Amino acid sequence: MINKVYEKIKDYIKENYKALIIIALAIALVTVKLPYYISAPGGIINTKEKVDISSNLKMEGSLNMAYVSEIQGTIPLLIFGLLNPNWDIEKEEEVTVGSETIEDEMYRNKMLLEEANDLATLVAYDNSDIKYKTENNKVYVTYVDDLAQTNLKVGDQIIKVDGKEITEKADLYKFIENKKPNDKVTFTIIRDNKEEQKKATLIDVNGEPKVGLIITETLDIKSDHNVDLKFKGTESGSSGGLMLALTIYSYLNNEDLTHGKKIVGTGTIDREGNVGEISGIKYKLMGAVKEKADVFLVPQGENYIEARNLKNEKGYDIDIIPVETFKEALKYLKNL
Repeated sequence: MINKVYEKIKDYIKENYKALIIIALAIALVTVKLPYYISAPGGIINTKEKVDISSNLKMEGSLNMAYVSEIQGTIPLLIFGLLNPNWDIEKEEEVTVGSETIEDEMYRNKMLLEEANDLATLVAYDNSDIKYKTENNKVYVTYVDDLAQTNLKVGDQIIKVDGKEITEKADLYKFIENKKPNDKVTFTIIRDNKEEQKKATLIDVNGEPKVGLIITETLDIKSDHNVDLKFKGTESGSSGGLMLALTIYSYLNNEDLTHGKKIVGTGTIDREGNVGEISGIKYKLMGAVKEKADVFLVPQGENYIEARNLKNEKGYDIDIIPVETFKEALKYLKNL
């Protein structure tokens, strides 16, 4: 019986091998990923979907974060990208930094999202006169520069440097600032659930001592108004910090900042509430316009200039508002 089935399959392949080859090539053409990435206009995410907090607030409008569509290239997509002026194609090495792998870059962006969520929540609390406390502070290595002289790795949790306890990024930065290039330091880290000692020789970056790392900090925030944030596993990055902080503030204070308008924005947020520039501003503006947003909050500086120029070039009907701080964005929305 088995031999008969085998013979039938073999005969079928012999009779139809050309068609089978064509089908296999067509599947490969559509599905095989190439070492190229495409950046394209994205969309917007209503931030109320990301914030879980006890509040009776019902917004007349909406607060939204903008995002960029990033797609790994296949042959059909790359061909379409070459013909589409709104799409940009980048080589894989242009997407990553130095010898960083795609996996390392994805991990870094995941950690940046977690850090941004924590910072947005802190800034919202600080501007709301609500008591809170932080605990379980942790500091992680999320990037190691090719010039760094160290055996630290991405994912290491730093707990001490030269015996000094490290619970915040600022602790590490202050410690390194008092050193000199070529000084040697010892890190106590946790790797694979084990405590280990690692070394680094500080490098000279524009006359300043540096380890050559990107450090990401996470923490837990405890309050009577606890905020839970819900993000998908596919979401990453820190550019939603400003809009998330504004949304959390709105719910903590039962204050509708939208005044019935669709507000879209982008920008990182730091512990002091400063708004930082981001990449892909043109794609985010295109996405906001596509979704018929009324206002686009954008970091002051190059981001604002690029967005303003694109608006003028395309004739977009949207108010582009440059902001440098959370307080500035909050003041604008309160007076909208």
